[in-house]
Amino acid sequence: MRRNRRRRRPEAVESVPMKTQIDPRPTAAFSVVPCFLLLLASALFLATATWLYWPAPEMAFRTDDSPAAWLSSAQLWGTGLIALRLFRERALPPALCLWLGAAMVEMSFDEQFMLHEHWKYECVQWFAACRQAWVTELPMLLVAVLGLATVVWLHRCLHARSARVLLWAAIGVGLFALLLRFTQQPADLLPYKAALLVLAEALFAGVLLGVTRRDQPCAGAPAQVHST
Repeated sequence: MRRNRRRRRPEAVESVPMKTQIDPRPTAAFSVVPCFLLLLASALFLATATWLYWPAPEMAFRTDDSPAAWLSSAQLWGTGLIALRLFRERALPPALCLWLGAAMVEMSFDEQFMLHEHWKYECVQWFAACRQAWVTELPMLLVAVLGLATVVWLHRCLHARSARVLLWAAIGVGLFALLLRFTQQPADLLPYKAALLVLAEALFAGVLLGVTRRDQPCAGAPAQVHST
C-alpha cells in the first residue's frame, strides 16, 4: 500500500513590526533668536559709543580703556559663563565646554590687562629668545592655531545648519579684523577694527547662547527584535 503522506502546511510566521530605537541621551537644539538679540545689543552699544564720542568717534574704539575694549572683555567673560552653562546642561561635550570656558576667561583677562602686550614688549627682558620676532608674537600664533582647532571641534558638535553658518560668520568677521590689523588696509577701517572684533565675539557668544538641551529622546535606527 502506498501511504498517503500529508504535507505539513508551513506555520504562519507572525510579522513583528519594526520598533524604533529610542536614544535616551539628550541632543542639542539651536535657536537663532538669542544670537541676533546679542548681536543687536552689541551693535547698539557701539552706535551709542560712536554718538557720545562724536566728532572723534574713533576714540571709542582705539584706546585700551575705550568702551569697545570694555565690551570685548565683558563679552568674552560672559561667553565663558555660557560655556559653563552648557557644561552643566550637557548640551555639548563636557571637555569642549570646559576648554571653551577656560579659553574665554583667559582671553577676557588678556583683553582687560593687556597680557600679550606685556609679553610682546617686555619678554626680551626675561628670555633671550624674545629677540626673535616670532617669539614675541607667540601668544597670538597660539590663539590662531588653538582657536582654529577649537572652531573645527565646535563645528562638528553643532548639527544645526544655521548654527554652523553663524559660527563661521563670526570667524570670518574676526579674521577680517585681524587682517586689517596686520596689513593696515583699508586705512579708513583701521580705527574700527576693535568694533569688528566685538561684533565677531557677539556672534560667537550668540551661537553658544542659542544652544540648548533637548530633553526629548530622539528617534534613531530600528532596534533589533529578539525572538523568544
